[in-house]
This record gives sequence, structure tokens and C-alpha cells, in this order.
Amino acid sequence: MKTGKQIRKKALVKKVDELHRSPTWFESFRAWIQVQPRTRLYIALTTLTWLALTALISIGTRLPIERTVAQGIIESGDLQRLESLIQDPNPWTVLLGVGIVVAAEMGVAWYFLERFGRRILKTNMAIRIVLAASLTVMFTALARIFIELSFNPFLTPLAGLSIIGTMLLGPRLMFLMVVITSVNVGIMSGNDFLLTASLLLGSGFAIYSTVRVDSRQRLMKAGLFVAVVMGVVTFAVGLVGGGHFRDALWQGVLGLGNGLLSLMLATLLLPLLEDAFNILTPMKLLELSDPRHPLLDKLLRNAPGTFSHSMQVGLLAERAAERIGANALLAQVGAYYHDIGKMEHPAYFVENQIAQINPHAALSPTLSAKVIKRHVKDGLEIGEAWGLPQEILDIIAQHHGSTRIEYFYRKALEKAMDPSEVSESDFRYSSGLPRSKEAGIMMLADSIEATVKSLPKPTPKRIEDVVADTVRRKLQDGQFDECELTMHDIHESGEAIREALIGFLGPRVEYPEASPAEARNGKTSGKAVGATGEDVS
Repeated sequence: MKTGKQIRKKALVKKVDELHRSPTWFESFRAWIQVQPRTRLYIALTTLTWLALTALISIGTRLPIERTVAQGIIESGDLQRLESLIQDPNPWTVLLGVGIVVAAEMGVAWYFLERFGRRILKTNMAIRIVLAASLTVMFTALARIFIELSFNPFLTPLAGLSIIGTMLLGPRLMFLMVVITSVNVGIMSGNDFLLTASLLLGSGFAIYSTVRVDSRQRLMKAGLFVAVVMGVVTFAVGLVGGGHFRDALWQGVLGLGNGLLSLMLATLLLPLLEDAFNILTPMKLLELSDPRHPLLDKLLRNAPGTFSHSMQVGLLAERAAERIGANALLAQVGAYYHDIGKMEHPAYFVENQIAQINPHAALSPTLSAKVIKRHVKDGLEIGEAWGLPQEILDIIAQHHGSTRIEYFYRKALEKAMDPSEVSESDFRYSSGLPRSKEAGIMMLADSIEATVKSLPKPTPKRIEDVVADTVRRKLQDGQFDECELTMHDIHESGEAIREALIGFLGPRVEYPEASPAEARNGKTSGKAVGATGEDVS
């Protein structure tokens, strides 16, 4: 059975039409990374990163003179020894030392990724590792530029790395990257331990401040708070270094400038890196949730019934995700896009058959099931063409699990001379069972909403029966066998969906029919009146 990921990797060349756009350079690059052998990719990435960091750190590095050693030499009058100490170090020995240090850093990093990588980098692991290496090299190069331009090293905006990396890669991997980069910047600045400590403390606090940011506005607030903390930390480090209060205060001002510069850098680079590496962040989710998004607009124009269904399912999935502590925004956005594949053949789906002939009337049940199943594959192709994040693509692929298309399966059994000749696999979806909590919630909300919509009079009792029956059937069919949802989560999600559906439907006012005389004369009352006599028109 092919998974959604295998389907997407089958070819790098995609068709281009109204629903499929040509891939950007970054999308082609990401697709190329995904099809590379992992061992070869990681060896090449390690080699390039080691060479880049070693070159950036070792160029122009000067060894510091320890204050106590220099003072002892001056008191002894050995000026020749003092002169030898202040000369430029041997570049080859520095290169060797830096190379060993960087190799040790990368060894620690790879041990960390080997131990925890699959847990913290759940999707697109190779792309995220490439991003981590790129950010480390980028900010090391930025520190080198600051040093070459003779800027004060306390202005090095390493907190910007923390903000960007935490949003894109998560806090645990980011803390390791900050430690490595802080050590490297300290070496470049003359083995300045106080600079390393200042950058490490400020950047570590930036990770803590950014980890729960879910909007651009909150990012700005967190960045300003980080700037204040950087100012306090660098002021304290100035005092620890034995400087005068005025010098330490000026150093604190530089730290404040460091924080503000980090915020500006993060605000500028974060949207670019989100799109370039297709990393899903809360801000990216908010952009995708806009009904005016071009892809949702195409869904509205090509399959309006499906658009309405998707919006409704999105609200149900959001309520269920909130109930169990899952990512409510991801569940909602995943629901918005889960049926985009229906745009390829909208008339074959009942919600779009408004005053139209049902095309399935001319098809065999097996062929009808094949057309219905294809909307998952079409959705993956369209979503990939539009650069949807991996988490959304997984929901598109898994929102039906391996569910049987019951209507056409039973119809095939009725038409078959020998029911044993009907292959059940022809009527089951095959793009993978839901794995994440959000994908499981999405499958449940999608099935319940469609069933309730088919009821002639959806009373609260009928809705409750539909929810209970859907949960039972999905469990018995093994649809949640690979999902992160617990039994408690599944039943709580069903309860949240039931409550939301009853609230959405609400009581309906039965409008009075026109009297025979009014009907003959073509007259109706100007206002509809409810049972209580209130004007409800």
C-alpha cells in the first residue's frame, strides 16, 4: 500500500494547469532533498557545514592575552616574551584547533539528532536538518561580518537565531544550536568567555519567550521583552568583567540594541524561511486559514458545495481539538483543505450536485468508487503544487484512512451475480491511516458531518446516535490503530463534535404555508411569523 509521502515522491515533474502551478525554485530544491539517499545527504551536509564553520571561525582569529600573565611579564621586564605573545597566532595551529572544536560540536549535534531527532522533527526531517545547518552557518557568518567591520561584539544578534529557530525547528534543537553558535562567536572574538555567556543567556531566554508565540503581534511583544533582557544581561556581564559602572551601563545599551536588531532580523527572515523550507508555524496557519487564500477561492468557485462542507468540518475539528488539547488551528486548517482534490471532478460528489444529473448513474459501482477515491490523490497533487506544508498534506492523505466506500460497495454486492467476486479492496481508500491527533479528529469530523447532513430531520437524538455509531464503526474497522489519539481522546472528540453540531443546527422555525387563496392569487404575507408571534423575517 502506498503512503501519501510515497505518492508525492513518485515524480518531481508536475502538471501545470488551472489547479496546478509550476514549482518554485525552493519547491524543486525541497523535492530534490526528499528523494536523496539519507546517508549520502547527511555526509555531504556534515562536510559542508564543518568546512564553512571552520573557515568562518579561524579566519582572522587572535588569541587573547590573559591579564594576570601579561601583568606578570610586565613586572618581570621580559618585553621580548610579551612581544611574542601579542603577535598574530600561527594560522595553521588555529585552523587545526578550530577544526577539532567544530568537529566535536557536530559530533554532539549528530548524537542529539540520532537520539531525539525523530521525536522532535516529526515531518520533513531531512529538510529541517538542512535548515538547522543553514541557520548555524548563516549566523556564524553574520558574527564574522560584525567582527570584520569592527562592530562591538555584544551587538551580535544571536537572539535572532533563537527566535527564528524556535519558531521553525522547536526549542530543544534550537538550544543546542545556540550553545554551539555562542561558543563559536566567543572564539572568533578572542576567546571572550563573557561574550559567550552573555549571548548564551540572552539567546536562551529568547527561546523561552518565543516557544508559545502564535501570531506576529505576540512575536513583536516577545522580541521587545527579549531586548530588555539582553540589555540587563549584558549590563551584568559588564560588571562581572570588572568594568566601571558607566562602561557596564553602555554595554547594557549595546545589549538592548542587540535585542532590537535580533527582533528586526527575525521579523524579516522568518516569513522568507517559512516559505523557502515550507515549515508550518502558527503564523503560517493563520495565513492559510484565510478564506480568501487563492486555493480556497478556487475551491469555492469550482466546488462550492465542497467548500461549504470543508468550512463546516473545520469548525467541528477545531472544537474537538480544543477539547482534547490538540492543535486546534492545525485541525481547522487541515479541514479547510482536506477535499481540495474534489475540484478535479466536482460533479461526482453529492454536495456539488445541485440541480444536476448524477454522473454515477452511468458508471459501474467499481468505477464510481475509483473516481471517489481519486480525490485524495488529486488533493495531494494540488496541495503539493501549491506548496502546502507537510502537516496539511498528511491530513489530506489520511482523512479517510482505509475506510470502505460503503454505498458503492453495497451497490456492487447487489448487482453481482456472485458476491464473492466483489473485491472489497476496490472500495477502500489506500493512502494511509491517520497518525496525528489532528488527522484522526479530521476523519471523525468529516464522517460525522457528512452523515448528519444526509439526515432528513437531524434532531439532537439522531445526531447523538450518528456520533456514537461513527465512533464505534471507526474503532471496529481499525481506523485509529496508528493514531496518537487515546480512547478517551476519541470519545471526547466525538462528544465535542456532537455538541457543536447541535449548537450549529439549533431550533428551526417552521414558516406557515400560504393559504389556497393566496397561492391562487400569487400573494404571500410580507413577513414570516414564528410560533411566539415574533417577527423573524
